[in-house]
Amino acid sequence: MNALPVADPPGLRPLSAALARGFRFRPMTALLIAAINTGIALISWDRDPRPFWHPLLTVQIYGFCIAYAVNVLRPWERERPILPLAAACALASVVGVVLVIAVKGYSLEHVSANWSVFAWNVIQASINGFFVSLLFFVKFREARASAALLRAEAERNLLAKQAVEAELKLMQAQIEPHFLFNTLASVQFLTETDPQRAGRLLGHLIDYLRAALPDLRAKSTTLGREADLAKAYLEILAIRMGPRLAFDVDVPSDLRPHAFPPNMLISLVENAIKHGLEPSADGGRLAIVARRDDDRLAVTVTDTGRGLAASALGGTNGNGVGLTNLRDRLAALYGTRGRFEIAEHAPRGTRAMIAIPYEPA
Repeated sequence: MNALPVADPPGLRPLSAALARGFRFRPMTALLIAAINTGIALISWDRDPRPFWHPLLTVQIYGFCIAYAVNVLRPWERERPILPLAAACALASVVGVVLVIAVKGYSLEHVSANWSVFAWNVIQASINGFFVSLLFFVKFREARASAALLRAEAERNLLAKQAVEAELKLMQAQIEPHFLFNTLASVQFLTETDPQRAGRLLGHLIDYLRAALPDLRAKSTTLGREADLAKAYLEILAIRMGPRLAFDVDVPSDLRPHAFPPNMLISLVENAIKHGLEPSADGGRLAIVARRDDDRLAVTVTDTGRGLAASALGGTNGNGVGLTNLRDRLAALYGTRGRFEIAEHAPRGTRAMIAIPYEPA
């Protein structure tokens, strides 16, 4: 008959787990402890006539016994760690002297005759072990505090990103009513005065809605779809503004599938129209250009309107989301890898650029 396995009593399980935990050393930590022990052995050997291996073996045994005991007790997890740390060093030094006697094969007569030497070794090992362990303890606490700070920063960034995504969903769920009403009013007016232009305008509005509606619930889209949305928007405005608006959209085919944050490009286009070209008596030209710049994808919107000084683009755009919010969205989505720049465009107008990490599919 096979014997049934006997489980450890519940009270012994934490003890056995703690004893097993004592052997968990990182290789670099073990090498560092061995190096420190070797340094202490070299200092001790100066007063020891025996070969170097004697103090080296003794100090290594004491040192790793103390490291094991500290790993078992884990004083850094206690509110008052100093007393447990000292107790671990003292207890490990007593165990260490027993191991030294056993490993080196000292007789009881030799131990009795030299008990003061062994007692001093225990005291010295406890003191050395305490200060070395205290150094490790301080470094460990610094590392834990730094890790906690990084975790808190990561959680803060995550919350900021979630807030940005919530704001983005709200913005995506709203198609600007003024734009729709003005466009439909233009369609109604042109239906009576110029039915052909009314048909073209209605077709561009359908293209705009077809590009915008699929992304209302999306967290991300592609540069190509954003460019199509911007182009449909500009086609509508070109009919409404007539010869006062000319535009170009230059997005290479290999960049069109690249992921791109929703509504960022259209926000820049709206800014350029509403603050640069539309208030200008003679209008102007707007250009959208996308290029790969080393490890970044750069999308530039340039207009020949009134320029930064006259248009005060630092405020809000037509849907109430300012360029400062655009910078915040880029920072939340890409950190320091995202960049937004806006500057005067010579000889006249404004140049705005969004750069995000280039990540091919």
